Formats: sequence, structure tokens, C-alpha cells
Amino acid sequence: MSHRRILHAADIHLDSPLQKLDAYEDAPVDEIREASRRALQNMTRVAIEEQVDLVVIAGDLYDGDWPDQNTGLFFVAQATRLIREGIHVAVIRGNHDAANKMTSNLPLPKNPDGSEILLSEKKVDQRILEDLGIAIHGRSYAKRAETGDMAGEYPQPIGGMFNLALLHTGLSGLEGHDPYAPCSPQQLADKGYDYWALGHIHQRGEHQIDGAAPVVFSGNVQGRHIRESGPKGCILVDIDDRNQTTRRFVPLDVVRFESFEADASDWSHTDELMDAYEDWLSEQLTQVDDRLLVTRVVLSGESSLHHQWMREQANLEAGLRAASVTHGHGQVWLERLKVRTTAERSKASAERSQAFAERPQSTVSSTDSPSDGPIQSILAVVEQLKTEGGDLDWMDEEISPLLKKLPVEFSGDQSLVRLDDQNERHEWIDAATAELMARLQGGER
Repeated sequence: MSHRRILHAADIHLDSPLQKLDAYEDAPVDEIREASRRALQNMTRVAIEEQVDLVVIAGDLYDGDWPDQNTGLFFVAQATRLIREGIHVAVIRGNHDAANKMTSNLPLPKNPDGSEILLSEKKVDQRILEDLGIAIHGRSYAKRAETGDMAGEYPQPIGGMFNLALLHTGLSGLEGHDPYAPCSPQQLADKGYDYWALGHIHQRGEHQIDGAAPVVFSGNVQGRHIRESGPKGCILVDIDDRNQTTRRFVPLDVVRFESFEADASDWSHTDELMDAYEDWLSEQLTQVDDRLLVTRVVLSGESSLHHQWMREQANLEAGLRAASVTHGHGQVWLERLKVRTTAERSKASAERSQAFAERPQSTVSSTDSPSDGPIQSILAVVEQLKTEGGDLDWMDEEISPLLKKLPVEFSGDQSLVRLDDQNERHEWIDAATAELMARLQGGER
């Protein structure tokens, strides 16, 4: 076969709900709400401009049940554009859209050869594209949590074809991800396919065994919150006449999330923070083209400004937000400021810590401490609370009664505290700890 080109995308999460960004009065809500749709439009445009032969979407096209049919109809319009250009489309459902009841009632356009776009959830489905010499293997999720070995069900490759497999999986042992359809790169390599197009992990990356077929996560097409930072998009896969591939990333996102993380230990004036942030913004703006840049500022380190920043945190955030608007010429929005600094220790305290560190190990008692006692004890309790997993029960007992008294609009995705999110629980604990330390070490507010 001559040259062929495939566009591999995944985790579009079409019309995914906002991640609390509309809780801020000046947030560019409309632009962010439309981001997933515009990213999908960009994918369609790239597929047509790059003259791809096949578009595959490896799960989580949708984020869940739709509030109405408009979400599904928007995808139908984009798929129809591709098919009219003679481009084949193959989609599997992932954990987010497996249970979408509306999908079964939505008529989808047929591929140029008359085949269905959506691959079956009952078994590993196949699409044979004779004119392209491509065989597609894939299976949709039948339920939200597919924890069995789906990869083991994939059949042997078809001889003489470029065998492409679609799978929505967390692989095995990838930290921070649910173990959906667990499998190992070696297991995928043993199948003898030519390319594994994976979805579910939102971070782009390759995990193949040396000498085996590419095992590729394309990542999601659009970041949805600050933890999904950096460029997001799709993978273009070029196939030569020997069924060997070359791959390149193409960004599709319209909103870019980035964090400015700074060690404030050497700063003695807030102006130094502002200058550093503006310099960082200038560098970021050269990389995002015309995208909206959503930023978060995270300050850490032992700082002489700690007490001042804790007392004036709202004013500091307002200053950074103003710098974002003016220096970013309306293209930058500050999502949040996090002050994670600690108070600068006195010279005597530092000398005690240094002396403790230099003592021979044999002379150190288990009751000895290099710290100032009570302060270090509080910090030790906080760390124990987080590392031993007691934070969920404690916060649920203390905070849930307060949350229930809030208006209904502050529930669900818009809850002020998501107790089911460990990162968010720890962020609240860290913020409260910093506030407590400022009060204890800084005297009157």
C-alpha cells in the first residue's frame, strides 16, 4: 500500500462541565464552556487539511449523560463533515460515555463504506478498510467500570493489513488512575498489532516495548482544569508501504492551563513576585499563540513575606489578576493564587536546627527535636492526618454539616469543597495550616 494517514484522538469529553471556573465573577466562562466544542472543530479541520484517511477516537467522546440532544448533534455535525470528505471514522466508548443512554437513540452517519462509526460493546469489533489496507480492532465499554482484561479478548492480527487497535485503558500500575481494562505494554506487544491507539490517560505519552508496535496515549484534546496543563491535541500517524509509522503531535486546544510555581525564599518585596510573574507570562504568551491562557500562581519556600502575604492574600491575588489582564492584553486570566510559603525562622531557630543536624547520630535521642516544639508538633499532626488517610473522615465529620446548609447551587460539581477529591482536601488542609501558622507566628492580624 502507498502512504496512509490516521488521526488518533481520545478523551474529548464534549461539553464537559466547568471545573468551578464560573465561581469567579470575572472568569471567561463562555470561552471556557465552548472549549471542548472548538477543540473538536479543530480536530475536524486538521483531519481535512492534513488529508487523513481515518479518524479514531479512543473513548470518552462524551463526558456523561447530556442535558439535551445538542451535545450529540454537535458531534454528528463534525462526523458528517469528515465522512463527506471521504474520511472514515471509528469510535469506542470509554468509562465516561459507556452509560450514555441518549447515544443509543441518536442516529449517527454511516462511514463512506457503509459501516457504523461506533464499535460494539458486546465483543471486539472489526472494521476492514480494504482500499486502505487497514484493519481496525476495538471494543466499547458496556459499563462505566470495566475492570476486566479486555485486551486479552482482542483477536490475532489480519495478515497483510495494517492492524490498528483501539482500547480505553489505564494500563497497569499508572499512578493516580483508575485500573480500567488493566493490561501491560508487554501484553499489547504480544498481540502483534501495528499500532495501539489508547485513551483514558489525559497525559500524552508512549509506553511500548522496544522493537514492538507503538502503544500511544494521545491525551485529551482540551485541558479541563489547572492540573491538565500544557498543550493538548491529537496524534497524526503516517504509515508507509511497509506498515511502519511516524508520529507527530498536533495541538487542538483553545484554552491552555499553566502554573507559575515560584520559590519565594530570596524575595524581600512583593514587587519581585510581580516582576517574576510578568516575565513568566511573557514567555508563556510566545507559546500559546492566540489561545486563552489560564494561570495559577503557587508560592512556596521559607519567606520573610509570609505573614504579610497571608494577611493580604486577597489584595495580592487582585494585584496578580490585574497584572494578568494588563500584561496579557486580555489573553490571560488568573484562576487562583496559592500561598504555600512558611514563615522565615529566626536566626536562633536556624542555628538550633543546624546544630541538631550536625550532631553525631549516636547522641540523638528519639525525643530530641530541632524545632521550636509546638509549631513543629502541629505540622507533624497535619502531615500525619494526610499521609495516614484520616483526612476524609475528619473533614466529612467537620465540614459536611456546614455544606448542607448552603444553597443548592453550591452542591455537586459546584461544591465549595469536593471531599471525594484527595488533592482538593489536601489543598484545603494546607491553606488552613498556613493561616494557622501565620496567626501563631505573626501576632495580631
